This record gives sequence, C-alpha cells and structure tokens, in this order.
Amino acid sequence: MRPYIDCHNHIGQTIDRVPKVGQNTNMCLARFAETGIYAAISAPTAVGSPITRGIEDLRHQNEVIGRAIQDFPGRFPVGLALIESRFGDLGIEEAEKAMGDYGLCGLMGHPPIGPWCIPFVEVAAARDGLVNLHMHNPLMVDIAEMFPHTQFICHASSYAMEHLARFDNIWFEVVQYPDGQGTEWDFNLAADKLGSDRLIFGADLPYYDYRVLQKTIEEAKVSDELKDKIAYKNVIPLIQKYNPSWTLPDDPVKQHRIWDPEELWAGDPKNPVRLTVLS
Repeated sequence: MRPYIDCHNHIGQTIDRVPKVGQNTNMCLARFAETGIYAAISAPTAVGSPITRGIEDLRHQNEVIGRAIQDFPGRFPVGLALIESRFGDLGIEEAEKAMGDYGLCGLMGHPPIGPWCIPFVEVAAARDGLVNLHMHNPLMVDIAEMFPHTQFICHASSYAMEHLARFDNIWFEVVQYPDGQGTEWDFNLAADKLGSDRLIFGADLPYYDYRVLQKTIEEAKVSDELKDKIAYKNVIPLIQKYNPSWTLPDDPVKQHRIWDPEELWAGDPKNPVRLTVLS
C-alpha cells in the first residue's frame, strides 16, 4: 500500500458517546503500523471529553498532544490544540498557551460550532496557525473571508464544492463519506471542483475505522497520481509550512506491541464503521 498521512487524528478519550471512544498515543501508533499511516496532524478528542477538573482537563488534553509531537516528531509533525466554548475567555487563554508553550501549531474545533469560535480562530491567525473547524457551512464561508491568510482544513463535501472551492486558503479533507454515512465518493469530481492539489486524507481516528476509507481510495477508478496526492503527497507542503524541517519518514511505523485485532479494531456493534474503546 502507498504511504498515508492523516490530516485528522485524535488522541484522548471522549465521554459523550456510548460506547466510549478513544485511544492513547501508543494505541494510535499501533493502528498506524498496521495501516501504512506514516504520520499525522493530531489533536485532542472532541468536545465531551472529561472536565472533572475544569480548565485543568483542557490543559491536560493539549499537553498530551504536546508530548506526542515531542516524543515522536517524525510521526506527529504538527499538533493542534482543542478549542472549547464552555470555558469562555479561559479557553482562549489555554489556546494561546498551547500554541506558545506546547509547540502546537494551530487549533481544532468540533460541532456544534457557532460564531463563538471566531476569537479562537483569531488566536491561531495571529500566530500564522492552522485551523480545522469540522465545518462546511455558511459560517465557514464567513470565517474564510474574515481570515484570508489563515490556512484551514475543511470537509470535502458537496457544500464545499459549491461554496468553498474559491478560497485558496482551504485544504479539503477526504473523510469516510462525502455527505453523510452511505454516500459515495467521486474523487474525480472532487478533484475537478476543489483542486487535485488540495485534497488530503482524514482518518478521524479513533472515531472511524478508516481502513474503510483507505479501501475506498485504493479501489477507486482514478489515477494512481490522484490516489497518491490524496493519500500523502498533498499534505506534505501543508505540514512543512508549520514544520519546515520535517520530511516523510522512510519507513512505516514500527509495531512495538502485537495487539489482539478484536481489541485494536473494536467496532460499535450498531455501526461497524465506527470504533469503540475497551479501556
């Protein structure tokens, strides 16, 4: 299999899903080792993660990503901090701290997202950071116009093809489905509408069993050149914008532990394309 670079990876555990969803850094690397993912842009898990200690829990989640990029710089060349509306100004301060103290290069937000996210985007924009807002709607149009020099990652959806393709500061993420579960990708159409050089692979691990998406890409009736661009080539210059010395590792991740596949790839019985966590 060709190398893959994931533009959308999470480390941590969220409590707002049943069954729970999550992974630690070592489990993440074990999954990478089995699936040919050489590197990833990583961030904490989505809104709903434990906050029993309040702002300290948010800080802890960002610190986890900071340690990942410090301990495994070849595999996690770029880290993004979590934006959280629940903490107001304190959340904004934590975003600033994460980008200043932990070596994180930008921010990631999760639905539901509203105009409250704009001060967070401003934090990243002031530091030439990268922003992934999980958003492809009219607000994303407004924000792209508001911050024309900030680099964004956005879902490569039909909406994006219609309304966001005109922005040269947006990279378009190929995730499990283009427009919701059950819809099918037309990669040639996406490349035509969004630009073949701006499509990037997004596993959204640990939420999705991204092996499904890899299979979709590998079996798609498109050129190997386009598959290579989506899988890894397009995202390399984006990563190097924030980490100029980084290059794609020569070898895939080494598997340091042999996992029981039923544990490593445990799926939600009600939705097999979704992963769960057993610990």
